[in-house]
Amino acid sequence: MLLDFRLLFAFNGAVSLKLYLVSCDLLQEGDYASLRARLRTFEARAVLANQWALHSSHTAVQLKDILKDFLHEGDRLVVTEVGAERASRRALSNLTGL
Repeated sequence: MLLDFRLLFAFNGAVSLKLYLVSCDLLQEGDYASLRARLRTFEARAVLANQWALHSSHTAVQLKDILKDFLHEGDRLVVTEVGAERASRRALSNLTGL
C-alpha cells in the first residue's frame, strides 16, 4: 500500500502544504539538470515546458530563494501559490488532480 505522507501530514495538522506553480524563462544555453533535480526533491510535476506544480510548506519567497541558485544570470523565475479553483487544458500534469 502506497501512503501519501503529504496527505497524512495535511490532515493531522502537523504540516500545512500549499500548492505552488513554479514558472521559469530559461534564457541561457546550457544544462538545467540541477534545477530539474532540485524540483524532483519537492516531487514537482511538470505542467508546461518550463513550469512545475509542487506542494510545499515553504513560502513562495522561500521556494524562489531555493530555486534561484539553480538558474543562470538573466533567467526568470516566478513562484505562485495556487488557489482552490484551477483548470488546465492539455497540460503535462492535470492541475485539478494535484
